Order: sequence, then structure tokens, then C-alpha cells
Amino acid sequence: MPRFRKKLPEKYYLDHFNEFIDFISQQCAHLLNKEHQEFVSCYQQLSHDSQCMFVRVINRQSRFINLNKMVYQEINDGPHQLMTLQKVGLLSYLSLNDVNAWLQELTKIQLLDIFEQFGASLTSVGKVNKSAAKSILFEQLLQSFSNNQCLSSELAQQYLAKNFEHCLAYLLFLFFGDTNSGLDKFSMRDLGMLKTRANSPKPNARFDNLEQAQSVFYYSFRLEQLVQNTLNVKEYVANHLGIANYPEPSINCTQSKQFRDEYFYLLGKQLLPEYPTLALQYFSASAHHKAQEKWLRELYKLGEKDKVKIELESIIDNSLNDTLLLFAEDFYERKFHQVKVSKLTQKLRDDSHCLIIDEIHKAQVEKGVKYYYQNLGAIALRTENRLFNALFGLTFWQELFNQHPDSVATEFDRRPRVVKENTIYEVLGEAIEQRLLMFSEPQNTITYLTKIAAQYYGQPNGMFRWNTQIIQIISMFLKAAPAQSVVTHLRAMAQNHQGLNDGYPDLMIIENGQLRFEEVKAPGDSIRPNQFISMNALQDAGFDVRVCRVKWYVDPMQPYVVVDVETTGGKQPQHRITEIGAVKMINGEIVDTWSSLINPQRHISKFITKFTGISNSMVQDAPLFSEVADSLSGFMQNCIFVAHNVNFDYGFFKQEYQRINRHFTMPKLCTVRETRKYFPGLKSYSLGNLCDNFDIPLESHHRALCDAEAAAELLKMILQKKMDL
Repeated sequence: MPRFRKKLPEKYYLDHFNEFIDFISQQCAHLLNKEHQEFVSCYQQLSHDSQCMFVRVINRQSRFINLNKMVYQEINDGPHQLMTLQKVGLLSYLSLNDVNAWLQELTKIQLLDIFEQFGASLTSVGKVNKSAAKSILFEQLLQSFSNNQCLSSELAQQYLAKNFEHCLAYLLFLFFGDTNSGLDKFSMRDLGMLKTRANSPKPNARFDNLEQAQSVFYYSFRLEQLVQNTLNVKEYVANHLGIANYPEPSINCTQSKQFRDEYFYLLGKQLLPEYPTLALQYFSASAHHKAQEKWLRELYKLGEKDKVKIELESIIDNSLNDTLLLFAEDFYERKFHQVKVSKLTQKLRDDSHCLIIDEIHKAQVEKGVKYYYQNLGAIALRTENRLFNALFGLTFWQELFNQHPDSVATEFDRRPRVVKENTIYEVLGEAIEQRLLMFSEPQNTITYLTKIAAQYYGQPNGMFRWNTQIIQIISMFLKAAPAQSVVTHLRAMAQNHQGLNDGYPDLMIIENGQLRFEEVKAPGDSIRPNQFISMNALQDAGFDVRVCRVKWYVDPMQPYVVVDVETTGGKQPQHRITEIGAVKMINGEIVDTWSSLINPQRHISKFITKFTGISNSMVQDAPLFSEVADSLSGFMQNCIFVAHNVNFDYGFFKQEYQRINRHFTMPKLCTVRETRKYFPGLKSYSLGNLCDNFDIPLESHHRALCDAEAAAELLKMILQKKMDL
């Protein structure tokens, strides 16, 4: 059925802006200075049509407004409304300071229009070349005419400049809590493209006072500039007035300090290559763990070992940041006690065991280990961060989102304030402890979590992603895990959520009723600091946590299923399978075959019939894919999926299983890619040409079983090459 996009009302943009302004004027009045108050008042006093035009102006990305393009049928007398906005000071005529930025936004044709107006086929810097690049014309125009001349051009008279951008940016920040969100989020919400917390409690201001709000905005705004790489390093250094000129973070405002520390860290990174002394000042002034680490490493390189030693000892004695503490302890031992192996490397050695896995899983090593354990009869699930983040979010959903009056400011907020500020236990400690009591009865806990998931499924929360299997996974975990270990670790997450929301082991394994976690490492992989911290936290809580180091080999007894499909055409999803041929191979020998015509439930064209030999009459009484799906799945169980141009065949299988609401996933191998790798230099790697080249029988090309058997011979050659290397 065709999809119909929801249609917005004619003046939806005005409704959205008024919704925004209502929040600012009602919930955030205490966060506005005189400039902000005047802006809100000025807007509210505009006529209806002027308000409409103003919001249209806001939604223009450029700071400069081309009057000729501001024509809207629903706005009466558009030119008059624009002049009204200019009279009240929301817009202004271009000034001398605007010229450079305005010219940069013009098109090449517009730049040439300015040249033409002044009759400048010849200028003070030479002849105007109309085919020149825009950048060259721009430079030539700046050299040929003064700013006053540019302002006097006919084109300049068609533009006005916005006068409210920084003020509006602050108000948007109060509403959304970041400096990169805009009014378009309202439209996305109303069109159903963006989910919001529509049933959240009454909107609340996200800051207690003006000082807090402006402090966080100041550093958030500048942090966003650095992230977008808009800093001109040389210009910054030329105008640098010193760290002391940056405003101090607001008292009792965690976010303000967090943004300042991150800003100083990123600023230091950008300054370091050309201005290392200045960069070190910013690293030193930042409490961000990466900044402190960078500062001490750079000081050590400069030979200031005594100072580094004193700083490291201070961190070891006083730091509350686990990541920084890990670095300090590790760096101290290696640099001052001559310990040669880092804690991360030592953990990789001490807590690890080795598995030999078929190299077919090189691209997805975690899946390879998961399949290994599943083949042994164990429950093996890829859990990583989603298990504990979902368990935490569901367990404390009521406390985080519903019971605290200012948990979220607006419906667009995803994460509660206490999560952003890492103050969950500090603010909600008593309620957290009360909730943890339910874990003494695992089944009651599962019932509660299931109820919460059913009630709030799909609601954005910024802590975990919803998944239809998440309750099933949590249930298996809770039934096998020691209850006290679960409680201990959830408490640790509440006490330091920012430090324990990632880095969790790849797999959860339940074998003979015993639960453990395993972090999977391929050859050459190392343990990252966040993984070290989360794994240690789990071990401290009483969980069995291991590192699984993988070594690769070619397993001769690994079963492969070589598949070929014939279809009604080359593309999904409009085309369907007409025939499947599958060959099972173990240790280089074909041990079984499976084949069937498939009723595609659609017409087969004459071209396809001529190409494959499969006609409509042949498939008329053939089974549907749904009728052979179980038999096919059983035949392919525990195998590696192989095909010539594997993504074609695999894609059709995936599509057919999706049609019957079943998930299809298998490790796969492509005989085209592998023959290119092990038999390089051939003119063609099509199945027909490869069979000719290697004398492989191919009597009924483009019939599924015949092509599958031929591809199986190629696989045999490939595996032999691998074994010989």
C-alpha cells in the first residue's frame, strides 16, 4: 500500500514557534537577561503576518535574507512585513562589516552581476574572466571595489541581515539543551519522523538561575565550534588574552564544568601542533581525563619527570575518575618503577583463554566465537553494552523519568537531567536502594521489568535502544546471575553512570547453568581503558569475566553450504526466487544436496525463461518458499553460506525469510572474491568462465543445483589453497 505523509497545517511553523516561545516566557523567565526579554516582547507585539514572516526568516539558513525570495501566499503584503521587522530592529540593512561574509554567500552569477553593474570588464587587477572559479572572482571583486561600493550595488539593496541570531541561539539552547538543535525538530515530531517523550511531566526549566544557564551555553556554544572545526588557530592565538579571561564554571553546575573541561581539552588538541606551550596550559586547566593524560605525557616528553611524578601521585591519591586513575597508576608504574607491561596488556594475559576459530569469521570475530559456543550447546548471546544499559534503564525507569519533577525539561529531552550530570545516586539514592530490594526475587523482578517494557516500549530515553528480545535476554541473565552481584553492579552504575555505561564484554554465555561474560579479541586487538574499567567493575561485583583471544585456522571439518538461486529478475524486493540448489560440503567432499523449484507467486518473463529454462508452468505446482523454509533451515544449520556473488543469493534468502517474519543470518563466503584472491590474473571470474578455465563440469548452467555443484568445486580449490598456505 502507498504511504501517505502526514500533512502539516498551512502555518505550522508559527504554531511551532509559539510553542517554543510559550516555554521560554513561562518556564524560563528567570533565565532571561534584558536582551532576551526584549526579543520575546518584540516578537509578541508583532502583528500576525509579521510574526509569520519573522519565523520564515528564522528558518532561512543564511544570515542574509534575499527580499525577492521571501514571497509566501499565506502572508499578506510580504514586503511590508519585512520592513516592519527592519523597523523594530530584528533585521537591518547590510553594513560595512557584513560585506565580506555576504559576498562569500553569493553565487558566481551574482558576483558577475556586481562586476557588470559597475561596467567593470576591466578592473584594477585585470580583466574579468567569466569562466573563472567563484573563489577567484570573489578575490578579484574584493581587490577591485571598496566595501562602500559593494554596499551601493543594486544587489546589496535586495538584502537584509538578521540581528537576532545569538539571542535566538541561547533561547533554543534553553529549550533543547544543546546548541545544534533547531525548530525543524517540531516539524519532524508532527510528521512522525521524530519520537519525543510526549507523555513526560510538565515542562521545566533545565537550569536554576541565569548564571548557570549562560555559563553552560557559553561553553556548549564554543565546544560545538571546535567540534565543527571552525576555529582559526592563528587568529585565535593572535587575539588570545589568556585562560583567566574565560568565565569560571557556574557554582554547583556540573554541566558547566564538564563542557569547560572538554572545551579546554579540544582547544588544546588543536593548538598543540603549532603552539605546544599554550596547548599545555589548556590541558593543565582541564579536569577532563584525556586532557590530564595528554598534559602529563607531553610534560614527560619535555623532561619534566619530577613534576609528572608529583602529579601522578596526586591523581592516585585523590582522583574519582576511574579512567584517569587507571592511566595514572599504569603510567607511574611503567615510567618510575620500570614495569614493562601495562595493566591493560597484563589483564589480556591474566584473564584470557585462547580459542581457535575458522578464519571465515575474520570479519565478525564475535559472531565466530558465539557460533563456537552455540555449537557446544551453550547459550551465547551478543550483549555488549545493551544488556546492562537496558537493565539499568528499565529497573530505574520510574525513578529517572516519572518520579523526579525536573527529570526532563521538554518532550524532546531523551536523557534525564541526573544522567547528563552523572548525579543519579546523589539525587535518587534512597529510591535506588528501595528499588534494588526487588532483586531478591528474580521472577518478581522479571515480572516488573516486563511490565515497564510493555508500558513504555519505544519511548526515547537516551540510555538504551529498544529491542523486541531485550526482556528475553534480561530474563535469561537474571535467572542465571547471582542476585547480589546484579544489585552491586547496578548500584555502581547509579553511582557513576558516565564511567560504567560502555565497555562491557561482547558475549554473555550460560553453560551448564553457569553464567559468564567474555570479551573477544582477534589477533592484534588490545583492551581499551573503558573495557578494563567495566570488566573490573563486573568482577568486583562477583561476575565471572574473561577475555577470549582468538587464533585463526582453516577447519577442514567446518560444514559449508554452497547455494545458488534462480529468480524472476535481478533485483529485490520486486523479484522472487524460482529455484534453489544447495550443496553441503565437509572436508572438501560433498555430503548432501538439497534442491527445489519455488513458486514465486509472480509471472516469469520470457527473457528469464530463455535464460534459466524455468517457465511459469514448471513452478505452477511448486511449493512456496514458506513451505520449504524449515527444511532448508535444517539443511543449512551450523554451515557457512557460500555462493558465487554471495550477496545476490544471500539477499534473496534474507528477503524470503523476512516475508514469513523470520530473521536470517549466517556467516558467508563469496567464491568470486576468494578466487580473485587465490587465483589472480584471470580475464574473467564469472562462473561459466571459471568452469572453462579449471575444467569443472557445468552441463546445465543457470539451473540452481548445477551451478551450486560447480561453485562447490571452486570452494574445494579455494580451501585447498588456504590449507597449503
